[in-house]
Amino acid sequence: MGTRRGASTSVATRERLILEAERLFGEHGIDGVTMRMVCDAADQKFAGSVQYHFGDLAGLLYALFEYREEQLQPQRKALLDEGDSQGLLSDVRYLLRILFEPNFRMYADHGIISYIRVHAAYLATHRPRGVPHPVDRGSPATAAMLKAMELLNVRLSALGPNLSALRLESIGGMFLHGITEYAVEPSRAALTPWEFYDDLLDMMAAAICVLPRGAARL
Repeated sequence: MGTRRGASTSVATRERLILEAERLFGEHGIDGVTMRMVCDAADQKFAGSVQYHFGDLAGLLYALFEYREEQLQPQRKALLDEGDSQGLLSDVRYLLRILFEPNFRMYADHGIISYIRVHAAYLATHRPRGVPHPVDRGSPATAAMLKAMELLNVRLSALGPNLSALRLESIGGMFLHGITEYAVEPSRAALTPWEFYDDLLDMMAAAICVLPRGAARL
């Protein structure tokens, strides 16, 4: 009984550290947060809690991605299955829906914007440094995401794998920053969240499909 209670407490502590790190990363940027800040925010008297559970801040960031992507995966899988049944898995816009709509729903349905802010900061500062995302390591939490990316790469094969990957990261930044800006002042767009998302998705689909000069049309 004691072992089970201890394991449950450990899981709860990890989750609290992850959620407080998400909030702090979103507010201060990833580089603006220390392990001590996370411990204090999570009411951990043991100053080494982050190191104990995650090794370092990079390990905590990776755990945060896995935590959220595991939550988002069922929605991506449902969209994949729906797209398969309706013959939509060759449509670029629909594939982008699979990749980004679950993130948007976290904000639209639950008011959670911190994860989107963290992801935006990661793309701007840490991914260029080679800090991995779970998708890079084939994490089971990203299986549906990887499948959608694979289908998108096939659809964009005329671009070549390197340009296709770079374009996906670029429109990912467009999505993340767009939703973040909208959340600050929704009235500015004069659109509902879903109307804004649809408009943003249209722009993303158009942007990723633009071919280099002289290339054949997709």
